[in-house]
Amino acid sequence: MAMKRIAISGLLSFILMLMVFTPLGQVTAAATKTGVVDIQSGVLNVRNGPGIKYPKIGALKNKTNITIYSVKNSWLQIKYGKKKGYVSDDYVRLYRPFSSATAKKISNKAFRLERKTWEKNYTKSQIFSLMAPGFTKTYIDKYFKQQYRPAGKDKKGNLLYHIIETEIWGLALYPIDWKPAYEPKKPTVTYYIKNGREYLSISQYHLNDESGNKTTTICFIKSKGNWFIYDHKVKYHH
Repeated sequence: MAMKRIAISGLLSFILMLMVFTPLGQVTAAATKTGVVDIQSGVLNVRNGPGIKYPKIGALKNKTNITIYSVKNSWLQIKYGKKKGYVSDDYVRLYRPFSSATAKKISNKAFRLERKTWEKNYTKSQIFSLMAPGFTKTYIDKYFKQQYRPAGKDKKGNLLYHIIETEIWGLALYPIDWKPAYEPKKPTVTYYIKNGREYLSISQYHLNDESGNKTTTICFIKSKGNWFIYDHKVKYHH
């Protein structure tokens, strides 16, 4: 029995040694992370060390998928051909898993805030206050200009506004169906980190005979522990 324990112990040690000393190009998927280059123009320089003082060894185009091994001082060590290289994390999306249940809570909160402003006439400041917990100010500015019409004044003479019933489109959120029986399809949840900021998007394909089939995507950004909508995209399918 003692000899068997020694043999098993030796085998485990050998396996651990192989895991530690596996060449960089053979690191398993479980030990790596994935990312996507995200730049506005040009290319992303790849260097042979974690900093701009290191020489360039190549470049990557926008939307290139990359394998990431580690992070050092905001620089990502990546697989570059048969070599290893470094790129700044300012220009890379680091994708991570995200709970659908949590995404549902986040999106449902935003819908409730939006629909609350539809219930009756409000002043501009009241609309902004109601939406502030779930939307960025930039988004609310655009939303207000697109979605509301003047609706008289309150007792103090303040202008009131109401949702434009015939113009609920564009930035207005399209409901997400989290348990579709047939169509629309199940929502797709995407979470990533870029330049230290957290982003979340929820997309869903919708069938609509009147307005046309479309995919809607709600984009969130996290700030001070809370999620805020900063964009809402609609792609029509013909």
